Amino acid sequence: MSNRESHPIRNGVIASVVGGILLSLWPPFRDLLLNVTSWVWNGIKALALWLSSIQDVYGWILLLLIILSIPTISKIASLLSPNKEASTEDLYKSDNLFGAIWQWSYSNGSIHNLWSLCPECKSELVYSEFMPNPYDYTHDGLEPKTEFSCERCNSTKCTLKGDKEYATGTVEREIRRKIRNSEWKNQQNS
Repeated sequence: MSNRESHPIRNGVIASVVGGILLSLWPPFRDLLLNVTSWVWNGIKALALWLSSIQDVYGWILLLLIILSIPTISKIASLLSPNKEASTEDLYKSDNLFGAIWQWSYSNGSIHNLWSLCPECKSELVYSEFMPNPYDYTHDGLEPKTEFSCERCNSTKCTLKGDKEYATGTVEREIRRKIRNSEWKNQQNS
Protein backbone atom coordinates (compact mmCIF):
# COMPACT_ATOMS: atom_id res chain seq x y z
CA MET A 1 0.00 0.00 0.00
CA SER A 2 1.35 3.47 -0.83
CA ASN A 3 2.07 6.03 1.84
CA ARG A 4 -0.81 8.31 0.76
CA GLU A 5 -3.42 5.59 1.34
CA SER A 6 -2.08 4.34 4.64
CA HIS A 7 -4.94 5.97 6.60
CA PRO A 8 -8.16 5.45 4.63
CA ILE A 9 -10.36 5.98 7.70
CA ARG A 10 -8.73 9.34 8.48
CA ASN A 11 -9.07 10.42 4.85
CA GLY A 12 -12.75 9.42 4.84
CA VAL A 13 -13.42 11.41 8.02
CA ILE A 14 -11.68 14.49 6.60
CA ALA A 15 -13.66 14.23 3.35
CA SER A 16 -16.94 13.90 5.30
CA VAL A 17 -16.19 16.93 7.48
CA VAL A 18 -15.19 19.11 4.51
CA GLY A 19 -18.30 17.99 2.62
CA GLY A 20 -20.50 18.81 5.62
CA ILE A 21 -19.01 22.29 5.93
CA LEU A 22 -19.57 22.96 2.23
CA LEU A 23 -23.17 21.77 2.43
CA SER A 24 -23.84 23.95 5.48
CA LEU A 25 -22.60 27.00 3.56
CA TRP A 26 -24.71 26.32 0.46
CA PRO A 27 -28.09 27.85 1.55
CA PRO A 28 -26.65 31.29 2.51
CA PHE A 29 -24.57 31.36 -0.68
CA ARG A 30 -27.59 30.38 -2.76
CA ASP A 31 -29.68 33.15 -1.12
CA LEU A 32 -26.97 35.71 -1.82
CA LEU A 33 -26.71 34.58 -5.43
CA LEU A 34 -30.50 34.84 -5.87
CA ASN A 35 -30.54 38.35 -4.33
CA VAL A 36 -27.74 39.59 -6.60
CA THR A 37 -29.37 38.08 -9.68
CA SER A 38 -32.72 39.66 -8.74
CA TRP A 39 -31.08 43.06 -8.20
CA VAL A 40 -29.30 42.96 -11.58
CA TRP A 41 -32.48 41.85 -13.37
CA ASN A 42 -34.49 44.69 -11.78
CA GLY A 43 -31.81 47.16 -12.89
CA ILE A 44 -31.96 45.87 -16.46
CA LYS A 45 -35.76 46.12 -16.46
CA ALA A 46 -35.65 49.68 -15.10
CA LEU A 47 -33.13 50.72 -17.76
CA ALA A 48 -35.22 49.12 -20.50
CA LEU A 49 -38.35 50.88 -19.19
CA TRP A 50 -36.53 54.25 -19.16
CA LEU A 51 -35.13 53.74 -22.66
CA SER A 52 -38.55 52.88 -24.06
CA SER A 53 -40.46 55.58 -22.19
CA ILE A 54 -41.72 58.65 -24.01
CA GLN A 55 -40.47 62.02 -22.84
CA ASP A 56 -39.74 64.97 -25.07
CA VAL A 57 -37.04 62.74 -26.57
CA TYR A 58 -36.86 58.95 -26.41
CA GLY A 59 -34.46 57.63 -23.77
CA TRP A 60 -32.51 55.53 -26.22
CA ILE A 61 -31.81 58.62 -28.34
CA LEU A 62 -30.42 60.45 -25.29
CA LEU A 63 -28.24 57.46 -24.44
CA LEU A 64 -26.97 57.26 -28.01
CA LEU A 65 -26.14 60.97 -28.04
CA ILE A 66 -24.25 60.65 -24.75
CA ILE A 67 -22.22 57.69 -26.02
CA LEU A 68 -21.40 59.46 -29.31
CA SER A 69 -20.31 62.65 -27.52
CA ILE A 70 -17.69 60.93 -25.31
CA PRO A 71 -14.88 60.95 -27.96
CA THR A 72 -15.54 64.61 -28.76
CA ILE A 73 -15.47 65.63 -25.11
CA SER A 74 -12.23 63.71 -24.50
CA LYS A 75 -10.60 65.34 -27.57
CA ILE A 76 -11.62 68.82 -26.39
CA ALA A 77 -10.29 68.06 -22.90
CA SER A 78 -6.95 66.90 -24.33
CA LEU A 79 -6.67 70.07 -26.42
CA LEU A 80 -7.41 72.30 -23.43
CA SER A 81 -5.00 70.54 -21.08
CA PRO A 82 -1.43 71.86 -21.05
CA ASN A 83 0.96 69.87 -23.22
CA LYS A 84 3.56 67.89 -21.35
CA GLU A 85 7.19 67.99 -22.39
CA ALA A 86 8.14 64.99 -24.48
CA SER A 87 9.74 62.24 -22.41
CA THR A 88 13.01 60.41 -22.89
CA GLU A 89 11.08 57.41 -24.24
CA ASP A 90 9.56 59.59 -26.97
CA LEU A 91 12.81 61.25 -28.04
CA TYR A 92 15.79 58.99 -27.34
CA LYS A 93 15.39 55.79 -29.37
CA SER A 94 18.58 55.77 -31.43
CA ASP A 95 22.26 56.56 -30.95
CA ASN A 96 25.66 55.95 -32.53
CA LEU A 97 27.49 53.81 -29.98
CA PHE A 98 30.73 51.81 -30.33
CA GLY A 99 30.88 52.41 -34.09
CA ALA A 100 27.35 51.26 -34.94
CA ILE A 101 23.91 52.86 -34.94
CA TRP A 102 21.78 51.27 -32.22
CA GLN A 103 17.99 51.53 -32.16
CA TRP A 104 15.58 50.34 -29.48
CA SER A 105 12.12 50.74 -28.03
CA TYR A 106 10.84 51.02 -24.49
CA SER A 107 8.37 48.86 -22.60
CA ASN A 108 7.46 49.74 -19.01
CA GLY A 109 10.54 51.94 -18.78
CA SER A 110 12.93 49.18 -19.91
CA ILE A 111 14.94 49.02 -23.11
CA HIS A 112 13.62 46.36 -25.51
CA ASN A 113 14.19 45.30 -29.13
CA LEU A 114 17.77 46.55 -29.21
CA TRP A 115 19.33 46.13 -32.66
CA SER A 116 22.28 47.57 -34.56
CA LEU A 117 22.56 49.16 -38.00
CA CYS A 118 25.49 49.93 -40.26
CA PRO A 119 26.37 53.66 -40.09
CA GLU A 120 27.06 53.78 -43.85
CA CYS A 121 24.28 51.79 -45.52
CA LYS A 122 21.77 51.41 -42.63
CA SER A 123 21.63 47.61 -43.07
CA GLU A 124 21.07 45.46 -40.01
CA LEU A 125 24.32 44.14 -38.61
CA VAL A 126 24.95 40.44 -38.13
CA TYR A 127 26.72 39.27 -34.99
CA SER A 128 29.32 36.57 -34.60
CA GLU A 129 30.70 35.37 -31.29
CA PHE A 130 34.26 34.28 -30.65
CA MET A 131 34.63 32.11 -27.58
CA PRO A 132 38.25 31.03 -26.98
CA ASN A 133 38.84 27.36 -26.23
CA PRO A 134 40.44 27.14 -22.78
CA TYR A 135 42.17 23.89 -23.78
CA ASP A 136 43.79 25.30 -26.92
CA TYR A 137 47.17 26.90 -26.14
CA THR A 138 46.90 29.15 -29.21
CA HIS A 139 43.93 30.88 -27.52
CA ASP A 140 45.91 31.80 -24.39
CA GLY A 141 45.20 35.38 -23.35
CA LEU A 142 42.28 35.79 -25.74
CA GLU A 143 38.95 37.01 -24.38
CA PRO A 144 35.45 36.27 -25.68
CA LYS A 145 34.17 38.90 -28.09
CA THR A 146 31.21 39.63 -30.32
CA GLU A 147 31.60 41.29 -33.69
CA PHE A 148 28.76 43.11 -35.43
CA SER A 149 29.36 43.04 -39.20
CA CYS A 150 27.62 44.48 -42.23
CA GLU A 151 26.98 41.90 -44.94
CA ARG A 152 26.51 44.61 -47.53
CA CYS A 153 29.74 46.54 -46.80
CA ASN A 154 31.69 43.36 -45.93
CA SER A 155 33.22 44.97 -42.87
CA THR A 156 33.07 44.74 -39.10
CA LYS A 157 31.47 47.85 -37.64
CA CYS A 158 31.53 47.10 -33.94
CA THR A 159 33.46 44.73 -31.65
CA LEU A 160 32.48 44.32 -28.00
CA LYS A 161 33.77 42.09 -25.21
CA GLY A 162 31.84 38.96 -24.20
CA ASP A 163 29.11 36.94 -25.84
CA LYS A 164 26.09 38.55 -27.56
CA GLU A 165 24.11 38.93 -24.33
CA TYR A 166 27.03 40.62 -22.60
CA ALA A 167 27.68 42.86 -25.64
CA THR A 168 24.07 44.04 -25.87
CA GLY A 169 24.09 44.48 -22.10
CA THR A 170 27.09 46.80 -22.54
CA VAL A 171 25.12 48.87 -25.04
CA GLU A 172 22.08 49.00 -22.72
CA ARG A 173 24.26 50.14 -19.81
CA GLU A 174 25.73 52.90 -22.01
CA ILE A 175 22.21 54.01 -23.02
CA ARG A 176 21.05 54.12 -19.39
CA ARG A 177 24.23 56.02 -18.42
CA LYS A 178 23.53 58.63 -21.12
CA ILE A 179 19.94 58.95 -19.88
CA ARG A 180 21.06 59.38 -16.25
CA ASN A 181 23.65 62.02 -17.17
CA SER A 182 21.36 63.69 -19.76
CA GLU A 183 24.12 63.34 -22.38
CA TRP A 184 21.55 62.27 -24.97
CA LYS A 185 19.91 65.73 -24.73
CA ASN A 186 23.22 67.42 -25.59
CA GLN A 187 23.58 65.18 -28.66
CA GLN A 188 20.03 65.94 -29.79
CA ASN A 189 20.62 69.71 -29.56
CA SER A 190 23.94 69.73 -31.41
